[in-house]
Amino acid sequence: MNKALIITKNELLQFFTGLSGYIFISVFALINAWFFAMPLFVRGMASLSSFFSTTQLLFMVFIPIVTMNLISKEKQAGTIETMYTLPLKIHDFIIGKYLASFLIVMISIVPSLVHLLTIAFLGINVDYGIIFCGYLSLALTAGVYCGIGIFTGSITSNQIVSFIFSFLIILVFFFMENILVFFPMQFTPFLQYISITWQNSNLIKGVIDTRVLVYFFSLIFVFLWSSVNVLEAKTK
Repeated sequence: MNKALIITKNELLQFFTGLSGYIFISVFALINAWFFAMPLFVRGMASLSSFFSTTQLLFMVFIPIVTMNLISKEKQAGTIETMYTLPLKIHDFIIGKYLASFLIVMISIVPSLVHLLTIAFLGINVDYGIIFCGYLSLALTAGVYCGIGIFTGSITSNQIVSFIFSFLIILVFFFMENILVFFPMQFTPFLQYISITWQNSNLIKGVIDTRVLVYFFSLIFVFLWSSVNVLEAKTK
């Protein structure tokens, strides 16, 4: 695990060494600030609901951008072949890359605490339980999307292809609930269950269901496990 944390630390340092990391977080924060401020000034309503819904949409693009080069760059530079000769287990490599991407996304959400303070000062009868569940929903969704991004990066050395693959997989999970009418009725319960928007709809109501947590953590495990297996298969 220590080796995974070293990889995480190195990735974070690389991300925040140049301007690109700060620009990424600034753009992300400004877009969210705009959608938070609009209802506040237009309707005089201070609510985080627009922030949560907007962030869920932004994740579909921003997270594939964050993850698309984490493994692909190692393949293009040839350093991943060197990794196979080092006393470094592949699962440590994958976990390190995953944690780095997840932490970058979580750091990008930190500026939204300004919105939370605004709600605390201007809001009436603020339900902090629902707000907590909203942030939990973002964290779990980010966890799954980062896992998808790491997986697509493990199967291709092309960053653009990795971005497209991860975006398409995320798109399927996000819109699954909206295309249920095109499938036979007997598949509806299963397809609804794997819909990430349906799972999030339960969380944003302020109810933490263990089945929802099992769903998110299972998906994260599946994608990371698949990433490890893809890279291990290339060593044989």
